[in-house]
Amino acid sequence: MWRFQDLFRRFLGDQRGNFAIMFALASIPIIVAAGAAVDISRAYVVETRLKAALDAAALAVGGTTGQTNAQLQVIAQNYFNANYPADRMGVPGTVTVAQNGNEVSLTVAASLPTSLMGIAGIDTLDIGARSEVTRMGKKLEVALVLDNTGSMDSGGRMTVLKAAAKNLIDTVSTAALTPGDVKVSIVPFNVDVKVGTSYENANWIKWTEFVSSGGGGGGCSLFQIIFGLCNNNGGGSSSHAGWNGCIMDRDQNYDAQNTLPPATSGGSDATRYPAHENTSYNNNCNMQTIMPLSYNWSALKTHIDNMVPAGYTNTTIGLAWGWNMLTPGAPLSTAASPASNLDKVIVFLTDGDNTRSRWGTSQSTMDSRTSLVCANIKAAGILVYSVRVIDGNATLIRNCATQTSMYYSVNSASELTSVFASIAQSLSNLRISQ
Repeated sequence: MWRFQDLFRRFLGDQRGNFAIMFALASIPIIVAAGAAVDISRAYVVETRLKAALDAAALAVGGTTGQTNAQLQVIAQNYFNANYPADRMGVPGTVTVAQNGNEVSLTVAASLPTSLMGIAGIDTLDIGARSEVTRMGKKLEVALVLDNTGSMDSGGRMTVLKAAAKNLIDTVSTAALTPGDVKVSIVPFNVDVKVGTSYENANWIKWTEFVSSGGGGGGCSLFQIIFGLCNNNGGGSSSHAGWNGCIMDRDQNYDAQNTLPPATSGGSDATRYPAHENTSYNNNCNMQTIMPLSYNWSALKTHIDNMVPAGYTNTTIGLAWGWNMLTPGAPLSTAASPASNLDKVIVFLTDGDNTRSRWGTSQSTMDSRTSLVCANIKAAGILVYSVRVIDGNATLIRNCATQTSMYYSVNSASELTSVFASIAQSLSNLRISQ
């Protein structure tokens, strides 16, 4: 008969089944490690998706100013939700928005239920993401070079253009946290550009092409020019009677360059800007004047409202004066010197082919001048957006743009609204900083 003490000693000494027990105990950390690898991989996917959705939200709120932090948080949350649907892995929390000067930071956290790590008592993983946006990483000078020819009067083109251009101004103006960070110029054009009669005595105007409509007045005779008796550069009103304030193309090849004219009444006339002659090719010149770079947003929009379509098309002179507006020291320019933190941009719009200039009516000749001024502008580091409205030389206008993606062609005037909205968003110049 076995005694209890003997049975207990035999039980303690029995080694059968130990391997199964040891394997079971050893498999626990192996299972936990495998589960950790799976759950960590899932967490990485969630983190990547969180960051992408948060970056989209950051870009959205970065372009919005004049809002309370609570309003920005609503905007951010809506964009985040749209880019991180509820059926994806992870349970994201509320997006938090914080502003510090021109920096906007967004944070969000998500909870991810584990699949196998629960064996070790880890039921969820907490994952976070952060995104920062710098508003207006660069300053901005924009010249709106806008076709004001007679064809813009058809199909509501001018009406839609005015509204779209004013919306663009609204967008870029709200992106400027400091007054003067963003400036806009308006350059209406047809055959000529109009600077206004108040500049009659400016040294940069050339009068040899001008024929006065006043009695006894007129341009200079050959004798006067040869013997230096001609007051070409801003003589009195008696010799400039009837001038309507319009300027023609400069002498070639200065018509496609931004070479500065002499600062005084002396020097060569070659780089000066000829007063419109009042006779043959663009008698009316009834259009809005140029407006130099400004951040007086209401004045800029009023200037746009006062644009009037009339006359023929000469895209070269519009682009040349758009370049002038972005060139320090050029006539009427208030532009800053080029700098690494400054973008200079031309937004160029036309709705037709070149038809008339100082040099005649040959479209191919005029197109070559437009092509040259576009190339020179881009070589100077100025960004060019080009917009073709229904008609015009598509190849010429597309090639004027800095990149193909910066060229737009619309088949109806109504499309200008979305085109200018797209350009305005690009001009907001936001960048993800972290």
